[in-house]
Amino acid sequence: MALTDGAVRRAARYGAYPVVALAATVMLETGERGSLSQAADGIQHHFHVSDFWIGALPTAMTLIGIVGSIPFGHLADRMRRTLLLAIAMMVWTSVMGLNAIAPSFVFLFVTRIGVGTVEANGAASISLLSDYYPVDERAKRIGLYNSGALVGSAIGLGLAGVFVDSWGWRAAFWMWIPFGIATVLMLLRAPEPERGHQDADFADVLDSVDAVELAGKLELPPPSREGDLDYDDCTWREAYREIFRIRSMWFGVVGITVSQFLLAGLGFWGVPFFKEVHHLSASAAGGYVIVFGLGAAIGVVCGGFVADRLLRRGIVNARIYVVVVSSMIATAAFIPGFASSSLVVTLPFFLIGGIFLTLPVAPADALLTDVVVAPLRGRAAALRSVVRSVAGIAPLVIGALKGPFGLQTALVAVTPIYAVGGLIMLLAARTYPADLAFVAAEARRLQVPNSAPSGPAPST
Repeated sequence: MALTDGAVRRAARYGAYPVVALAATVMLETGERGSLSQAADGIQHHFHVSDFWIGALPTAMTLIGIVGSIPFGHLADRMRRTLLLAIAMMVWTSVMGLNAIAPSFVFLFVTRIGVGTVEANGAASISLLSDYYPVDERAKRIGLYNSGALVGSAIGLGLAGVFVDSWGWRAAFWMWIPFGIATVLMLLRAPEPERGHQDADFADVLDSVDAVELAGKLELPPPSREGDLDYDDCTWREAYREIFRIRSMWFGVVGITVSQFLLAGLGFWGVPFFKEVHHLSASAAGGYVIVFGLGAAIGVVCGGFVADRLLRRGIVNARIYVVVVSSMIATAAFIPGFASSSLVVTLPFFLIGGIFLTLPVAPADALLTDVVVAPLRGRAAALRSVVRSVAGIAPLVIGALKGPFGLQTALVAVTPIYAVGGLIMLLAARTYPADLAFVAAEARRLQVPNSAPSGPAPST
């Protein structure tokens, strides 16, 4: 799906650099969680804390995400988003140093909250991606952005395991400081795109696209409502009232929150699972978890490509269907994977489960962005972040279940929750097309002027 010769392109063309810079922030966030998992045993023995408090440690980083998401979302709609992210990463890098020198568990627990700065600024990343790339490439680009998490996991679980075995748990934090500095420099160089130009171009596509260009023309119903809000001058109350009217976004965000419970839990307890159930060392456990990471890498990248391809073929609810089907397959794979005590059985199921566990990530994020008008995307993403942070309690819940039942049983018990999230997402199928049509209509109403974006625009 592309603009015809008669349509005017408002949005500048951006190359790979912006998505690489944004993916680096996800790499740090996810990778550091993996290294924390590798350091968990050392922290527990050094400070003499229980399984419950070790499970609570990754949860601490979500606290600032909950508290700070709303103001940061507002800033993402009002200021230069690349600068906002650069400042967040400066704070994150400083916190890594504080974690590494923590003299007590209380100090470590409190400073972990600073790590949540990155999560609080996720709204800026999603808003940027929506304005960097066309709507029909959105899921693919978000998939590539989220692939940064897989690079981070490989570093956090693999390299951190070697570091922890060689130099102790504090090395799991020291190792991230150079990566943090490099990411700040990349973000400061990234261009700031004009807001809403990609949506305006998409509205032109809907009017001008020839069905011959597609296997099936994208047919949308009438918009879900008429828009008359002045987004630049609206009050907080008016902005959030508009966001709460987007039914498909809320079905989607609840479904994804439920599904991410398993992903959040596995992100922390994956390495301990291999240590406890399969009796492996830290470095060996990190190596085997990379099998899951390989499947996750395939899923997180391919999910966006699959959803965008189906959208171009005229399947309006493509993003939803990819999420639902994947959640069912992932659940069916992980239950026997967790239940088995044999690596020969567990590893193939982890590979398959990893693919379908992350296949919905990009389509879901794209769906939640599709249905929000450009001037409100930062605040909408912030609200979604608050809701989705509930999934961060997964390590705590699994840690609590681990005590009486064992880690293996705890993981098997929570796995079906992922399928429940997929079924909730299916409820969005009735309202998503009309909400998507509303965003296109609003882009046309706002008549975004054709102007050059600020900053350089690297090209492919």
